[in-house]
Amino acid sequence: MRRQLVAAVAALGLLAACGDPGATPAPPDASLPAKDQALHDLLPQRLKDAGVLKVGTTLPNLPYLLTDGSNNITGGITPEVGRAVAAKLGLRYEIENIAWEALLPGVTAGRFDMADDGLSDTEERQRVGLFVDYMQSASVLVTAKSNEGRYRSVEDACGRRIAAIRGTTDVQHADEISQECVRKGKPAAESTQYPTAQDADLALRSGQADFQVAVTEQARYAIKEQNAPIVIVSADFAPTYVGMYLRKDDRQLADALLAALKALKADGTLDRIIGRYGLRSLPEPGLNLATSGS
Repeated sequence: MRRQLVAAVAALGLLAACGDPGATPAPPDASLPAKDQALHDLLPQRLKDAGVLKVGTTLPNLPYLLTDGSNNITGGITPEVGRAVAAKLGLRYEIENIAWEALLPGVTAGRFDMADDGLSDTEERQRVGLFVDYMQSASVLVTAKSNEGRYRSVEDACGRRIAAIRGTTDVQHADEISQECVRKGKPAAESTQYPTAQDADLALRSGQADFQVAVTEQARYAIKEQNAPIVIVSADFAPTYVGMYLRKDDRQLADALLAALKALKADGTLDRIIGRYGLRSLPEPGLNLATSGS
């Protein structure tokens, strides 16, 4: 699935909405790891020459990207892991906010070295790209807090309306829920696609939708840290690997990123970063784990 901000937070103005795209230097961090020359030597020559790792992402996106009132990135899993990886490789880290629809094509076109946005590793995306996975995720159904107690499971979505964000695997999950309803002899769920997280949330908040497909860690973080007016009404479903997305032919860079992530896993840095958000990294980072059998 696409890592989306639980839209209730954005629609209610608790976080800044997406601003004008632009390159954003990562905030300084004295605790960044030192350059590892052996890892630096693994990099493609273009990265050694440039001295910078260019990353595309889409704001806002809890807990992967945290922003202030001016939409400046203040933290989150994506920049904190990314800065540590870049530092280990002896590179500067530069992140750019871009519309979701242009994110993966931007990697393909060479605008960015990679996309890192809580992206799910899927077989379809692997046809044109390469994943360096370091986390796992899952999905849940959420509803407006005003519906608390009314809906208690995925089956309650049968005959109801589900909001999903266009171009994401949330759409697939909503369709699968609907198909399962029919298989059990219940009314199909009505899945509606919205262009942005804010639009999907507005539908939920205004009663145009009864449910929204959300990412587990986003929903939990938004409820706990942002007091978002939503409740989770399902157990986790559709587990997925999450990682950095590169061009399919950029294997040398992928291997260097993977080596850096493994080093950060070994020294505890990766677990410390992700643990701050109540989540866990993979036991061992890997490439294209969604189809590797790992």
